[in-house]
Amino acid sequence: MYSFKIRFRIYDLLFYLLLVFSFYYTRNMLCRLMMVVFFGYTVMQMVVNKSKVPLPFFYLSFLAFILYGVVNIVQENVINVDVARTMVVSLTLNFMMIFAIVQYIYTVNDIPRVLRVTELGIFTTAFVVVVLSLRTITQGRLGGGTEINSNMLALLCVYGFVVSMYLRKVGKITQVSFWLRLAFYLVTILLTGSRKGLIMIVLAIVVIRFATERKKIIQTFLVGAGLAAALYFLIMNVGVLYNIIGVRVESLLSYLTDGSTSEASLQSRQELTKLGLEYFREKPWTGYGYDCFKMISGKGADGFVGAGEDGFYSHNNYVELLFGGGIIGFALFYITMASLLLRLFKGLRKNACVPYLLAILVSKMAMEYAYVSYYERVEAYITAILLGCVLCALKKDKQEVACEQKES
Repeated sequence: MYSFKIRFRIYDLLFYLLLVFSFYYTRNMLCRLMMVVFFGYTVMQMVVNKSKVPLPFFYLSFLAFILYGVVNIVQENVINVDVARTMVVSLTLNFMMIFAIVQYIYTVNDIPRVLRVTELGIFTTAFVVVVLSLRTITQGRLGGGTEINSNMLALLCVYGFVVSMYLRKVGKITQVSFWLRLAFYLVTILLTGSRKGLIMIVLAIVVIRFATERKKIIQTFLVGAGLAAALYFLIMNVGVLYNIIGVRVESLLSYLTDGSTSEASLQSRQELTKLGLEYFREKPWTGYGYDCFKMISGKGADGFVGAGEDGFYSHNNYVELLFGGGIIGFALFYITMASLLLRLFKGLRKNACVPYLLAILVSKMAMEYAYVSYYERVEAYITAILLGCVLCALKKDKQEVACEQKES
């Protein structure tokens, strides 16, 4: 029994280190090393313990998405073979790590424990960024002077915020710790200047209330509106926050209301989206190859022109997939995500974690209009955590039903 416990403590530690290094660095030698160690340890656990391997539809559809990229390369139906091949390799590595993380969760079979490790990984990453940025924390977007992108840090803090709500729900953290965590995550999101982070917080809370308080629809809308109003008042009336995120929110609201903005990033995103859709209309079914959008989106003196590998990604997951994989690739990827979404809906009443996992997925998919996620390793890990936890929840429900039938 002692060795059994130690073995899984090691597993948790490896998972924690995998998350922290991947969240902060995303892709470097340490990340690759942890990927090898974690995947190898998972395979060893499967062999030694003869572990059961879940085979959800998610795996099949994700592999089909990867295979479609290979087919396009073989048929030379891509703008640049090397770029498309590199992306297929990256997606394959993502799939391998999704498999390993899901297997870890399924083997440990303890959802609160897994989500505590996940939240600790997010908290550690955000805390390190804050500490490293203390001297310049009010002088620009948090994360800018570190290894992590400001928007990615904000997204992680949204996930940490939601997971903390679940951990408090099941009594795994104290009330004081809970409120300190929420305050830390919210302040960090504000300091990143991420509009996506703000919108996701509000949307996630609304989804959680819808999932847990289905009969209180009006109250849920009021809660969401009240939270949005409070955040708006805060960022518009606190000088530091206004300079970091308030001006960005003003630009977004101006863009949404009259379709114009003076902010360069919003203008660029608008042009990139328009460019991607123009190319998509010329080749709607097969696309031009995964990750090949950057081959035609370099910014020259006269606007967006072909500029090789230093071009921009589309800042829109839907447009990026339509450009890279056409309707077929787009459908294959979102069938994968739809299969996960359906499992979460199926498990809504099976486990207390599911409404919170659903909130993460829905808010993430809603914001994919403003960022590209399909190849991001961090997003692959978060998706794997959602999938592993919901599979565990549904497995436990089946086990309980089986026990009840046996007793009767």
